[in-house]
This record gives sequence, structure tokens and C-alpha cells, in this order.
Amino acid sequence: MRDSDKTASESSSSGANETASAINAKVSDGASGQCEVPKDPRYPDCPIKVDWMRARWTSDPCYAFYGVDGSDCSFLIYLSEVEWFCPILAWRNQTTTPTHKPLPKRQSIFRSDIRDLLEQVGTGKESLSFMKRRIRSLSAQWALAARKLDASLQSHGKEQKRILVHVGFLTEESGDVFSPKVLKGGPLGEMVQWADILTALHILGHNLKISVSLKELQGFLGVPPGRGSCPLTGPLPFDLIYTDYHGLQQMRQHMGLSLRKHKCHIRVIDTFGTEPAYNHEDYATLHGYRTNWGYWNLNCRQYMTMFPHTPDNSFMGFVAEELNDTERLDLQNNKVDNMAVVYGKEASMWKVIR
Repeated sequence: MRDSDKTASESSSSGANETASAINAKVSDGASGQCEVPKDPRYPDCPIKVDWMRARWTSDPCYAFYGVDGSDCSFLIYLSEVEWFCPILAWRNQTTTPTHKPLPKRQSIFRSDIRDLLEQVGTGKESLSFMKRRIRSLSAQWALAARKLDASLQSHGKEQKRILVHVGFLTEESGDVFSPKVLKGGPLGEMVQWADILTALHILGHNLKISVSLKELQGFLGVPPGRGSCPLTGPLPFDLIYTDYHGLQQMRQHMGLSLRKHKCHIRVIDTFGTEPAYNHEDYATLHGYRTNWGYWNLNCRQYMTMFPHTPDNSFMGFVAEELNDTERLDLQNNKVDNMAVVYGKEASMWKVIR
């Protein structure tokens, strides 16, 4: 188990238990009282949601975790204080609901030491070892770039962001087809880009958390125990979340309604980009553009590409290594005219089709 697995799990358990205890505190108070389902025009979905809870509240343990016990009172408390489909019950003591104070803002400070980052990346996968080798190989250039940027800004730094980087395609739950192929000629471009993103965020001085497993993701986000039907309670503990399409799918499965609420914080590392026609769910469905990777209804600028394919998306890119004088001279002396490179990720791409 990575150390971050344990830390994230403990953090999630502490925060979720505090909120659950506060919500549970007064459930019993209402059990003896009358809890009529309100017909409030401001909450038109409340009766429908109560009916749904009556039939399916045992479908996910997260409901019981937040005090749902099969009574209408517990349904209304949950639907008004954990979710937001019903009005708050008049007899509820709102002082039991914990208040979340915003964390103090800090100024980011440039870093030139990558040792903490290498420790955060962790071990146990060949893909992670490859990413760490790339980070080390460019460490001197990163340190020089940090010093130059710091000097040019004249200590006028920016606010430190709390950032979660969830590399979904490297999780076991997504299949992780990349790690076994790192030393066998498999595709490395995605890992190059992720290594550079991690290093850039670290060098810029941000508060960084790295997740390459579903357990780490759940822990860092504060996901309540269960099957992902319940939303997160309290504020999102990150200013930004960098992930990929695999990670986005995992977040949808485990964040419940919270993904819709917090989706503006998400940045999707998307190698080839996503055009608006594929991003808009209704349009994609109506015109036959719906794919496994589209229809997320994000702002198209939230998709960050490896190359500047389209102005609809944001260009993230990757780091181009600078050659030293010896390498540059060797390249010039051995330059070949009229040379082309054709690349295919898999051997099957080179099979002759008859």
C-alpha cells in the first residue's frame, strides 16, 4: 500500500464521520414527530425523491451511513441536508451541522528540489518508474527554469492552489494496460506529459496530491463509504483536479451529485482533444457523435491537449528537452535529409490488410 493510500483513507474517514455524526444527531428527535412530505413549489422534486428513497434506500450503504433508517423523517433529513431536493425541516437544530471554515490562502513559493515530488509519485508500477526517470533527467533544467521565472516575477508570486492529480489510466480499476508495456516498446507519450504536468505544478509551488488508485481518489475527495450514490458533504478539498477520461468516469461513479456541482474545478488531460459537437451531450446524441469519451458537457477549454489541435480546447503540451553543446553538434554532423518517421503504437497496426 502506498503511504498516500493510508493518509487519504484516514482523512476521508475523519471528515465523513464528523459530518455523518452531526446529521445523525437529530434523526431520532424526529422519529416520534410527524414528518409530512412538503409540497413546496421551490422543491418540486422532493415528493418524487422521497418515494425513491422509500423503495431504494437500502441499495447503497452510504444512506445508512448518513442516518437514513427507513423512516420518512430520515429521508427528509437526508434529502435536505446531504442532498438538496427538500426544504430544511423546521424542528432541525442547524447548530448540529458543522460549519466549514475556508482554509487560509498562501502564496506559492517556487521549488527547485524534486525529492518530495519523487516520493509522492511512489513505486510499484513500471509506468511510475518511467515517470520518475523522466523527472530526474530534466531536474537541472526544471531548477534553472524555476530560478529564471522567480527572478522575472520579482517575488510577485501567485496564490498557492490545492491540486489533486488523479491519473486514471494507471489505476488497476481501469485496466492499466500501459505499465506492462513500458519496457516493451509500448506508448510513452501520455506518461511523458503526466510527468511534466506533475513537475510543473510542483516547481510552481502548489500543494499537490497524487492519486493512481481508486482508494486514493476516494480518500482525497472524502467520498462516503458505499457505492457512490451519495454526494460529498462539505466543500471540495481542492481548487483544481487534473485527471483523464478514465479518472472522470471513476469520479462520476463515486462522487454522486457532487461531480455536477464541482465540475468547473476539473481539467481533463485529453491527448487529441474533444470538439464541441462531441462534448455537448444532447447535440452528440441527436447527431450521432456520442462516443465513449465525449458528452461530458464541460467547458471545452477544460480539455487540455498534448498538441495544439484546436482552439476549442486548451493546449497543455509537454516539455521539450534542451540539448547540450555536444549533443547539438552530434545532431548537426549526423543530419540526414529526406527522412520520415512513421509510428504505430501496436504491432497489429503494421499488419498488411489484404
